[in-house]
Amino acid sequence: MSAPTSSTPLLQSNTLPLHSGSGEQDHPIFLRVCHSPWPFISQSSLVYVRAGIVAYLSALAVMLLHYKNKFEIHVLDDEDEEGEWNPWQVLFQFSTFAFVLLWLYHVIAFSWSFTHLYYPDCDESDDRWESKVLQKMSPPKQTPNSRKRFYFSLFYSVVHVVALMNATIYWTVLVPQGHGHFPKGDGEEELRASDAEEFFGNGWFQPFCLINLWGVTALLALIEILVLNSIKRQVPVPSHVFSIIFVLSCYLGWASFGHTLTGEYPFFWMDREAMGYTEIVAAYSAGFVGMGPTFFTLTYGLIGMRESVTKKEEPAQPQRFNPAQFAQDVVGQVAQNVREGFQRTAEQQR
Repeated sequence: MSAPTSSTPLLQSNTLPLHSGSGEQDHPIFLRVCHSPWPFISQSSLVYVRAGIVAYLSALAVMLLHYKNKFEIHVLDDEDEEGEWNPWQVLFQFSTFAFVLLWLYHVIAFSWSFTHLYYPDCDESDDRWESKVLQKMSPPKQTPNSRKRFYFSLFYSVVHVVALMNATIYWTVLVPQGHGHFPKGDGEEELRASDAEEFFGNGWFQPFCLINLWGVTALLALIEILVLNSIKRQVPVPSHVFSIIFVLSCYLGWASFGHTLTGEYPFFWMDREAMGYTEIVAAYSAGFVGMGPTFFTLTYGLIGMRESVTKKEEPAQPQRFNPAQFAQDVVGQVAQNVREGFQRTAEQQR
């Protein structure tokens, strides 16, 4: 068997066994991470792109850690004059949770893409440390009864749902309520131009970190879903939905533990004393958990839309990308893809 090149397609469907719980043959999800569905992105180009993303996120992680420990102090002082910054608070913040998951996913995706292209046939009997490292970096082998396929699909879903939730919560809830690092007028006091100039006029570091933590990460999630991999729509849908709800519920428990340890909540709406009523905290918490299935539906629809568009570019002479058609597919197919997913799951369970 010859080694794959940068233009090598995915394996033929008849070379793979049926996986448990599926009614049709499919390429392993681990290999779909290593292949972009777009003809203008070769495997070698994808490896370079993934290497750049990992390097960028790794360097950004150091900067964000410094940012959180330097600038979050001032945010806390503005919100609570009696508060005292505890460095351990970083571990319990939702933005940290989202960033670490995204970084971990891209490290895995780069490792698999690199070894799949350049070292596709690792000798498992080779005891040299270089071979051991390459074996660990290689995509897992898919067997008919393995659950690794579902676990990685769930991990993929959680990573991108959380990344999109992180940005949405920040810009639609925290910033309007005055908890998003931006100056905000209180009561009848209007926001002055000098307040905004004070934030953006003290150098590039703070705005750079803020935009990356609550903007670029979400953009990377969208690019990953639409451009960098050929992962199909997640099935079974109910298992993914309930698993995402479980993960978000566990995060709320982790955040409550963080309050016990540090005395501060990662979100203002988790503080019953500040909100006034337990019912308000419960409503916010329910809304937080409910965002999980909502954003899973979005990612599911985006994947289906990407599948629909790229299938039209598979003939011998690929069509050029049409932005108008792309937007039309986004609007027209999200609901249809979700319905198909539930129908497919129901048929598999019969």
